[in-house]
Amino acid sequence: MIRRASTFRARYRKRQITSDDAVSNGVKYTLFFFNLFFWLAGLVLLFVGVYARLLQNDWNSVAGWSTDPAILMIVTGSIIFFVSFSGCVGSLRENILLLKVFAYSLGLIFLLEVIAGILAFALQGKVKDTTQEKMLEAIEQYHLKNKQTDLDDAVETIQIRFSCCGATYPRDWLNNVYYNCSREGYSEILTACGVPPSCCRKNAKTDTQCGYKVFAYPGMTDAERKKAPRINNATSIMWTGGCTEAVFDWVKENYFLLGGFALGVLVVQIVGICLALNMIDQIKFILEHLS
Repeated sequence: MIRRASTFRARYRKRQITSDDAVSNGVKYTLFFFNLFFWLAGLVLLFVGVYARLLQNDWNSVAGWSTDPAILMIVTGSIIFFVSFSGCVGSLRENILLLKVFAYSLGLIFLLEVIAGILAFALQGKVKDTTQEKMLEAIEQYHLKNKQTDLDDAVETIQIRFSCCGATYPRDWLNNVYYNCSREGYSEILTACGVPPSCCRKNAKTDTQCGYKVFAYPGMTDAERKKAPRINNATSIMWTGGCTEAVFDWVKENYFLLGGFALGVLVVQIVGICLALNMIDQIKFILEHLS
């Protein structure tokens, strides 16, 4: 009689847990739509990156991959897609393994972001030098493939947006094969001893030759300089400040805005991790009491 009563109570508890203590729909669907948004965003970023790379038609060349915006979009989009997909399916199917993959992956990304932020703040000088080196590499590679690339677009956008020219100063463009300056090149090559139109103070879009012949070639005489009005008016034609300094000045001026954005990203990640861990605990609780 006592055994029958205990069996009945156990069955009663199972029914109560199954009906009343199921996984919270609020947590489940909040986590699902949270990940669905980022999954779609990652998918779009991935497709845009692949499409941009296909337009370049240069998958075999690995030179400059670290500074190629298309590659950066592909890598970022792939990470977002994988992490959010595991969270999306894990929450919908109430799968502990996928939820753990999502929570731990997001936790690892969170940790790496915090470490990167601390290092970037502590090693500002090194970050600035690295940025300058990458900018110089981008300038040297500008138009080398005889067509406009994503890297070229990025360089032009930076120079126009921050009203600057070159990495440190405009003469950085003389390291590019098209703008290299020599006596022979000055007379034979239209772009020699110049800068791209994105360096010009005005008419950059309408006057594509506004930055041509703004530098004197080595050994140029005073008489030759007088015949080259662009050289004499170079400072009024092009921006004279370097882009590395301009970008870092902008960062300093917008510390609070950038800090608020970074904090917002971290808070969103923390919310995602907490929702996933909470759902895992709920699933485990139900499984333990139904076994």
